[in-house]
Amino acid sequence: MKKLLSILVVIAMMATLCTSAFAGVSLDAMYANVNTLQLKGGAPDPGLASKSKVQIDSGDKLFILGWAFLDGSYMDHVYWEVDGVQKDCTELYRDRTDVCGVFGVDPEYGVNIGFGLDLDMMELLGADELPNGAYKARIYAVYDGGEEQEIKGEFDLLVGPQCGGEETPVVYNDLPMDLEVELYVDGNTDGVEITENNDGSVLCETESGNDPWISFELDEIDTSIYKSVTIFYEITGTLHGNNIYFRDTETNPGYSTTLGTWTIPMMQGVTERTVVFDEDVALMDGVDLTGIRIPAAVAGSSILVKSIVFHNPLGIGAERDFDKDKGDSLSFDQIMIDGAQAANGNDAVIALKKNIDGTAGNISSIALYGWYGNANSTTVAFGYKINDGDIVYGDFFIDTDAEVIKLGANNQRFNIPIDVSALEGRNEIWVYARLANGDQVKLNRYEGTKDREIYVIFNGPGAVSVELGDVDGDGEITDWDAIVFERYLAGWDVEVNLDAMDLDNDEEVSDWDAIMLARYLAGWDVTFG
Repeated sequence: MKKLLSILVVIAMMATLCTSAFAGVSLDAMYANVNTLQLKGGAPDPGLASKSKVQIDSGDKLFILGWAFLDGSYMDHVYWEVDGVQKDCTELYRDRTDVCGVFGVDPEYGVNIGFGLDLDMMELLGADELPNGAYKARIYAVYDGGEEQEIKGEFDLLVGPQCGGEETPVVYNDLPMDLEVELYVDGNTDGVEITENNDGSVLCETESGNDPWISFELDEIDTSIYKSVTIFYEITGTLHGNNIYFRDTETNPGYSTTLGTWTIPMMQGVTERTVVFDEDVALMDGVDLTGIRIPAAVAGSSILVKSIVFHNPLGIGAERDFDKDKGDSLSFDQIMIDGAQAANGNDAVIALKKNIDGTAGNISSIALYGWYGNANSTTVAFGYKINDGDIVYGDFFIDTDAEVIKLGANNQRFNIPIDVSALEGRNEIWVYARLANGDQVKLNRYEGTKDREIYVIFNGPGAVSVELGDVDGDGEITDWDAIVFERYLAGWDVEVNLDAMDLDNDEEVSDWDAIMLARYLAGWDVTFG
């Protein structure tokens, strides 16, 4: 393909361009199972390059094409990460001194800055070996001085159909619920007739020159779970206006044209339309949709809205706590640190999980071993969450022994390795299970005085060391700590270190903890923890 076309690709496909006077990057194309640059309508097709969610089938290969430069440095290589694990790319580079010319950079640093060829794109090695699941991925360029530059920022890599889950859509087919009619011009509803049918559909007929919209209240649809919506309808005549709009709880509490989609030519002549959030309409993950506004018909026309369906393609439901009454059961059996057994059995696990001390920077990985099952639904994936981050699911299943299966036919053993080498400060890491029914279960089983919760506290470099009994955090256990403790229990507004106050390790700070501290200070033989 001619160099001129390559330059046009550079200029036209700069959605991911990050430039300064000295640096630039462009991911021109990204495809699954296609390793040659494609054209669409006569122009280069970026494919998956700008997608925040990349969906592939198990066994698919991923290919990329683009360039990256850093003035004063030479390109060394490109790599990618999957859930923090570095993976290689094929060694396919080319000189792109033409790019340097566009940005006024010394052509000397244009050697090998193009990754992939038009007819032989760079492969992200290992993509075809990933098990079904949801992953976090990034792509980087590395220069001869060790500098790194992001080619594609964090994106969701979804492998396999539905990533092992079953779709659990939200269906609005009883549309009259909280129905309201809004008028685009002057609020006058004269000539607009709304009929709520017995089958749950809504008919809007317009006999005037007003411009009505039909608005439906939604029950806070979470767009991090529900990725698209389909509206089913019939049009007699012509719709007015141009778009359908959404209302959310954060960026757009009122209906805004900036979030519009589905233009009239797309809706006329068909009976359903689907929009994908964050692609077809500018909605971000995590936004809760509270309303949808649909254009009604022009004078003499009508629209019958049959149903509105929000799709959950990954089968992921909301997070919930462990609940024995819902059929949950579990056991937390072992903790491994850097491949060696650090705790085995309930008592040892409880003692260790509340403080894994990595403040010296000497711990790279932690592995959590146990089992979980639900009597009413099978487990499709295990995962973990660090602090308030996303749940990271992966292929963490291991063989389940007969004794565990005897306790429940759906019980599954897991072994979850977690890279903690880059973690700093205090980190709370929880294990989750995703069920076929869509539930995401936090494994926080705690019954009475029985602590079976599957989590660890990892204190990395920079974490504040906590000594049980040092209530005021001054590094010493003194009578003043006992005074501060009593004032805290009495409701005084005092600064305390709560992590140092649960002296009997029962997950509560109570009068008994204060009594234990007082006895310790009086010389009694008291063991904290």
